[in-house]
Amino acid sequence: MTKTAEVAHHPALRYIAVYKLLKALLLLLVAAGAFGLVSDTTFDAFIDWAREVAAGHQFLTRWVEKLFDFAPSRFVLIGVASSVYACVFITEGWGLWTGKRWAEWLTVIATASLIPFEAWEVVQRVTPLRVGALVVNIAIVVYLWRIVRNKV
Repeated sequence: MTKTAEVAHHPALRYIAVYKLLKALLLLLVAAGAFGLVSDTTFDAFIDWAREVAAGHQFLTRWVEKLFDFAPSRFVLIGVASSVYACVFITEGWGLWTGKRWAEWLTVIATASLIPFEAWEVVQRVTPLRVGALVVNIAIVVYLWRIVRNKV
């Protein structure tokens, strides 16, 4: 079976690939924002802007106040971590899109390894986004596990 036939045989692989690539894009935006906030001048300007936007919104105001605790080194850490995860998601997405068998295994392992952390986050505070991400990632692992198990 050719690689193209593998993708055609499992059309959901394309959807998973797009999902992974969109997550990578989001993480790259987070990384760019985090790296942009490393300088004190930029950070102060961002805080001023965020305060204006958050004015009158209790949730946003609390979020902005939490940012005061961040040091420039923390933004570097956020940027690096976001970049690393984005690279993993890009690799998974490209591999799944092009029908690479190793990408199926990588996605099963990488996604399954994060499920306990996502479950812990849901237990700590239930939000629709957290529950949705957990459900989608469990579904991806189950689906891909069935595919890779049947190809052995």
